[in-house]
Amino acid sequence: MGDVTNGSTSDRKSAVPEGTKDLPLYERIALEKRANRERSIPEEWRLPKGHVPEDQLNVTDVPMHCGILTEKECEITELAAAELVERIQSRELSSYEVTLAFCKRAAIAQQLVNCLSEIFFEKALQTAAALDAEYAVSGIAAGPLHGLPVSLKDCFQVEGTDASIGFTAFSNEPALEHEESEITKIMRQNGAVLFCKTNVPLGLMAGETYNAIYGYTSNPYNRSLSSGGSSGGESALLALKGAPLGVGTDVGGSIRIPASFCGLYSLKPSFGRFPTFGLRDGLNGQEAVRNTVGPMARSVRDIQLWSKTVIKSEPWMTSDPDCLPIPWRELRIPDKLCFGIWLDDGIVKPLPPVTRAVLKTKAALEAAGHSVIEFQVDDPLYLDTLKFDLYRSATAEALDKNLAKTPEPWPRGCEMLQAMVQGNTKASTVYYLWNAQAKRTEYSFTYDNYTSLWNVLDYCATTVPVSYVSLHEDATPSYESRNDSERCVWKNYSPGTFAEAPVAVQLVGRRLNEEYLLGVTQKCDEALKMSMSYRGY
Repeated sequence: MGDVTNGSTSDRKSAVPEGTKDLPLYERIALEKRANRERSIPEEWRLPKGHVPEDQLNVTDVPMHCGILTEKECEITELAAAELVERIQSRELSSYEVTLAFCKRAAIAQQLVNCLSEIFFEKALQTAAALDAEYAVSGIAAGPLHGLPVSLKDCFQVEGTDASIGFTAFSNEPALEHEESEITKIMRQNGAVLFCKTNVPLGLMAGETYNAIYGYTSNPYNRSLSSGGSSGGESALLALKGAPLGVGTDVGGSIRIPASFCGLYSLKPSFGRFPTFGLRDGLNGQEAVRNTVGPMARSVRDIQLWSKTVIKSEPWMTSDPDCLPIPWRELRIPDKLCFGIWLDDGIVKPLPPVTRAVLKTKAALEAAGHSVIEFQVDDPLYLDTLKFDLYRSATAEALDKNLAKTPEPWPRGCEMLQAMVQGNTKASTVYYLWNAQAKRTEYSFTYDNYTSLWNVLDYCATTVPVSYVSLHEDATPSYESRNDSERCVWKNYSPGTFAEAPVAVQLVGRRLNEEYLLGVTQKCDEALKMSMSYRGY
């Protein structure tokens, strides 16, 4: 392993492999980072060469049948987070054996879909062993997450590891203990065992996961597809059950998009419910649309466990001045609810699998006795334009500044932002930003729902997995697109291309109503599962 320094960009030249001096600096840094990651996976945890054919798209069953996990480790990694905590606290399982099982499965996941950025399995196993030893003596659990392995998105600062967020400029700058993110500290204080961090797109600014350091993270259900972004590494790892619980961030769909793509439950909270202090963000200082922290998991119960644990830690009393002093609220959810559904925003009609999932959810809710009504929005394009105005004030210059440090080229998908810094597009002024923020505030009183723009209104939202793309049920209908945006989406769709990809729905609640929304999400999930059981699924 090369030397690790906290110095300037020029200092990092000592951390690159020998024999690569002719390569650009950013490529040499990336090679070293990937080599370090590979060395963190024990040889006995490696898949035999050719064991999984390159053209095998769905790899979700590989961890169970590859022979690396023992039978008990297979059973452990199939369990959800809340049940694992219960079994560890009852001493049916130890934190060490649970952590070992997930370290091994995470290593398998990495080899299948390239989902990890930082690996610290050895340190995690030491932490788990220490928790077991202390628990054996005291009989007192370390917290609600006692002994549970938890994975973190790359942007969370963890002592001794990088939070590069896709920039080679931020590589080889391991966090010190006092620099750890508030969520990192809360996880430790409540008994969690941190064992890895997951891949992200450059600067956390894309709906798919790719960067020059670690490359592309694909979808475990169909490796020709994206795992989403920017919490795409997290979603891919969780989908392969390489972690029982993970933590992501969301400033424009970055939790919900990957959770939907990979068949997971998730929560995007309103800003201020969960601490964001200490995150490494590609857009530090951008406060027009605030980044939020939220959980991703395989059940609503696990999402509730994490959320309740974090809020009961009273983060507003520690070192995050932005956290709101709102304690966890135990609420009774009415037996009968009224849901609103949006089938078409008038700009881009959802693709057949998404429409089918929404209608399937509607039918399940109605069968369970709930009411479902359709609604429309007067001018959805207005808010979509407003979101761009709010974001772009800082994005272009911030990304350009960080890329220039190594220097690293602009990635695909950022052409518009690159044009701003090259003077081809007018960048935002402070007045322009203030005007956009004033419009946002005004619009919040009249605009209730829109799937991809809840960050602008600061509403909370969850995801619920519903189905998978079906060759038979999701055949492409005859449809004439209404505009260029819709034409671009529909022309790339065919059920064969998206075969076996998960499909989810999003539930949205009003600002700062996370407890209520989670209760409603539970009701929706129960209705869907009841509906599927009636149909023999």
